[in-house]
Amino acid sequence: MDLVSGYKGVVGLVFGNEHSASNEDSYVERLLDRISNGVLAEDRRSAMAELQSVVAESHAAQLAFGAMGFPVLMSVLREERDDVELIRGALETLVSALTPIDHASGPKNEVQPALMNTDLLSREAENISLLLSLLSEEDFYIRYYTLQILTALLTNSQNRLQEAILTIPRGITRLMDMLMDREVIRNEALLLLTHLTREAEEIQKIVVFEGAFEKIFSIIKEEGGSDGGVVVQDCLELLNNLLRNNASNQTLLRETIGFDALISILKLRGNAYRFTQQKTINILSTLDTINLLMMGGSAAESGKDANKLTNITVLVQKKMLDYLLMLGVESQWAPVAVRCAALRCIGDLVAGHPKNLDALGRKVLGEDSQIEPALNSILRIILRASSVQEFLAADHVFKSFCEVDSCFCS
Repeated sequence: MDLVSGYKGVVGLVFGNEHSASNEDSYVERLLDRISNGVLAEDRRSAMAELQSVVAESHAAQLAFGAMGFPVLMSVLREERDDVELIRGALETLVSALTPIDHASGPKNEVQPALMNTDLLSREAENISLLLSLLSEEDFYIRYYTLQILTALLTNSQNRLQEAILTIPRGITRLMDMLMDREVIRNEALLLLTHLTREAEEIQKIVVFEGAFEKIFSIIKEEGGSDGGVVVQDCLELLNNLLRNNASNQTLLRETIGFDALISILKLRGNAYRFTQQKTINILSTLDTINLLMMGGSAAESGKDANKLTNITVLVQKKMLDYLLMLGVESQWAPVAVRCAALRCIGDLVAGHPKNLDALGRKVLGEDSQIEPALNSILRIILRASSVQEFLAADHVFKSFCEVDSCFCS
C-alpha cells in the first residue's frame, strides 16, 4: 500500500502551501516513498538513514516529516520487527523529528516543528502502545531510542502521555523493568519516570507497587550516595515525586524498607569537608525528601496529621537529629544552603513535638573539653551568622523550641 500518497496534501493543510513546494518537502516525500514502497531492503535502509540525517538538520524537513512521515514510520515499527537496522533507523528518525533545532533566522514567535510533531505523534494512544512494546526487544539501541522518544513526548505532552500509559496493560511495568537494564538505558528510564510521575497520583501508586523504592535506593547506593553524580540527583527527584502530597506512598516507604536508606545519604563520609556542587545538590534534594515526610501528605488526605506525626517520630528515633546537627551546626565547611536547610529541618522536627524537643535539648556537640549543648551552638549561629538566611534558619530552631516549652527560653 502507498502510505505516502494518502498524506501528500496534508503538508499544505497543516503547515501552509508555502512549505509544500519546498525542496525539503519533495526530498522528504521521495525518501518516505522509498521506505514505504521500496523492494530492496538495502535501499529502504539507505533511504531511512538519509531521512534521519535531513530531519535532524533541517527545520523545513521536520515540518514536512510531521505531515507525511509518521504513518510510514509507525508502519515500519509495526510490521518490520525482523529488520533490526530498519527499526533502529525509524526510531532514530523519530528522535530527530521530536528534537528542537536552533532556527536563529526564523521569527521569535515561530512554533517549533518538533513540538508540533510531538503533538501529532502523541494524539493516538495506539502509537504509545506500539512504542512501549518495543521496550521488550533485545536490541540495545531499539530500547534506548524508544525511551528517548517517550521522554520527548512526556516533556511536551505530559498529560496526554500519562493518560495513555495508564490504559496500556503492563505499560508502567515495562518502564520499571528498564531500571534494571544497562546503565545508559537505566539513566534514560529514570528521566522518563521522573516526567511520568509528576502530579500523577495514580501513576505514582503503580510505580511504587512495582518496587520503585527498592530500585531507587539500590541505584543511589551503587552510585555512591551523596557523593554520586547526577544519577543520584535524578533518583531523588523521582523519589520526591512519589512522596510529595502522597501519604499512602510515605506510609509504604516507612513500613516496607524504612527510612534508614534515606537517612544514610546524609551521613558524611571520608573527605566530609569536600562539598562539590553535585554533592550539595544531592544533599539538598535529600533534605527536600525529609521535608516531604514531615509534611505527611496533602491537606486533603484524612490521615495526613497521623502520618506526619509517625514520620517525625520515626525520623528522630533513627537519629535524624544527629545527622542534621552535623550538617547544620558542626560542618561549618558545608555550603550555607545546606546548613540553612538542615537547621530548618531541625526546627520542623521539634515543632509541636515535646519528645523531640527534649531529645534536642539533651544533644551535645563537640569533643572533650569543647563539648557544649547543641542549643548553645545554635544560639552562637544566631549571634554570629554570616548571612541573613543562616540567621533566620537558626532562629527558626529556637522559635520552634520555645513554642513547645517556654521554660527553656525564660
